[in-house]
Amino acid sequence: MPHVGGQKYKILNEYQILMNESDENHQINAIEMTRRLEAKGIPAERKTVYKDMDTMIEAGIDVVKGDKGYYIASRTFELAELKLLVDAVGASKFISQKKTNELVDKITSLAGIDDAKQLSRQVVVPEKKSSGNERIFYTIDVIYQCLDNNKKMSFKYQEWTLTKEMKPRHGGRVYVVSPAFLLRNDENYYLVAFDEDSNEIRHYRVDKMISAEMMDENRAGEDVIAKLNPREYALQHISMFAGQERIITIRFAKHLIGVVLDKFGTEIDIRQDGESHVKARISVAISPQLYGWLTGIGATICFPDDEAEKFKQYLKSILES
Repeated sequence: MPHVGGQKYKILNEYQILMNESDENHQINAIEMTRRLEAKGIPAERKTVYKDMDTMIEAGIDVVKGDKGYYIASRTFELAELKLLVDAVGASKFISQKKTNELVDKITSLAGIDDAKQLSRQVVVPEKKSSGNERIFYTIDVIYQCLDNNKKMSFKYQEWTLTKEMKPRHGGRVYVVSPAFLLRNDENYYLVAFDEDSNEIRHYRVDKMISAEMMDENRAGEDVIAKLNPREYALQHISMFAGQERIITIRFAKHLIGVVLDKFGTEIDIRQDGESHVKARISVAISPQLYGWLTGIGATICFPDDEAEKFKQYLKSILES
């Protein structure tokens, strides 16, 4: 029966049935497999099922013949790894609620039947406050196409209004940039790219990008892009706000050393300053967001003098407002 009904794809259906429904505690014998295939409109016989099982084993698929039937013995992901993936998706605020639920279902389907039930019981996906950008995955795909093909990309960039709506910035201006890399920071995805108009490296929230398209022109600024280090870029930009990058020394209470190392990495230079304080030398983009972060942990800028003075004026303006 080589071409009857779904015979052409019978072995693929058998593999899918094993992946979705079998494990060591849920073995599927040849008779049960023929019933499942027939329910899909695919006629089958026990002897052809045995042959198909042997074919999968010979192909390197981890199908095991147990005492009660066949089952998939090992899977790509362990239960703990799938749980981490589900939690990461649930915590990503840039993914819409609808897409989150779809992704969680897909991740759960990678588990064996018992693990899938356990994962479903353990998964708690909180309702998200924002709807997210439904087209973010399309935008990410366009970005990777531009990177793979060395092309510029165009898009429109959105911003919040006082009516709590997202609308295109600058009246719908089309941005044209040369993508460098994608970066996740503070629960958001950012595109870091070279802007030819300003001759600068800039970054954009991916969930705020719409109408993304790959262009025919090759990327510009490749010499500048080649010098970028994604990890260093993330460490230097507090909350991904832009500013002039400078090397500064900050002073903070000794018990906050963990907070500073978590933020800027363990490679920064630190030294004791008295019994209760520490100084750290960091390379960072100077911005109001940096000042806000320093204020939040009670840190000060002590070098260079001009940056120390700017920070003092920032604190003074807060007190006077």
